[in-house]
Amino acid sequence: MLKRIQLANIPTPLHRLNKLSELWESDIWIKRDDLTGSGLMGNKVRKLEYLLADASEKGADTVITAGGMQSNHCRAVAIACAQLGFKCRLLLRGNTPSDFDGNLMLDKLAGAQMHFITEEEYYSNLPSEFNRIAEEVRSEGGRAYMIPEGGSNAIGAWGYVEALRELRKQCFSSKIFPDRIICATGSGGTHAGLLMGALLENWDVEIDSVSVCYDHDETIRIVLEIIDSSIDLHKLDICVSRQDIKVIDGYIGEGYAKAGREVFDLITEVVRNEGIFVDPVYTGKAMLALKQETAKGNMKGTTLFWHTGGLFGLFPFRNELTG
Repeated sequence: MLKRIQLANIPTPLHRLNKLSELWESDIWIKRDDLTGSGLMGNKVRKLEYLLADASEKGADTVITAGGMQSNHCRAVAIACAQLGFKCRLLLRGNTPSDFDGNLMLDKLAGAQMHFITEEEYYSNLPSEFNRIAEEVRSEGGRAYMIPEGGSNAIGAWGYVEALRELRKQCFSSKIFPDRIICATGSGGTHAGLLMGALLENWDVEIDSVSVCYDHDETIRIVLEIIDSSIDLHKLDICVSRQDIKVIDGYIGEGYAKAGREVFDLITEVVRNEGIFVDPVYTGKAMLALKQETAKGNMKGTTLFWHTGGLFGLFPFRNELTG
């Protein structure tokens, strides 16, 4: 049994999107993991409950993790570390910014030490950068604990096995029977945890994710790798193949953390009809996929959208959203 430190306000709400269901001629429900906390909002917090418990168990005093410039994961790590008394080091992809906005501002306020590395270094040399920072921590007498991008490994993904169990209880008690669950996916841990949870609970619901970072095949590879390592670590009696991992491609646009006009229009449509904010990096693209795939007839029946957070990521896009 994995140890857990409670950080998230759970269970998070589940409700129907009445106006969008009418507009998009569908039956759409939403799981509000944007409400797991304030600074600690979003899906990453469920993963950190297990990862930071493991860090504490191993006697670490400094947590190192990595992500994009406006990483929701890095922001959640920085704030959770401040709350629990860990020092925090962040490896952030990109040049040192002139303006600390959105999640970056919160990282700074929480006291995280930020290391900016180029995209080329990030994608070609990230393990070495992790080790370099860990060696710095050790040379200063500290004990480092390294968390991968998005908290997506066999320990972090367990947070979404438990989240699936939470949702199943809510659905059964409210007599809601979704045909599918759809979420955004980048580092793959949320999709992996939800799929494992559905299999362990013997719940016949399809788990779909919308890739916002990697292409279809690479996303499947990442999710399957997390599942395989989880099966080994937790001795799970399940079997998952590539065919079981459903990834919706075609909504990345110009790339990770880049959004086009249709995403910004979709964000406006959702908030003006439901009072809910989705973001340009993750949830906005996943919600756009839900809208367009529904219009194509690919999502019949009841769809449950898993809102993974991202509110603070709106602020760097203020000009595109309000111009």
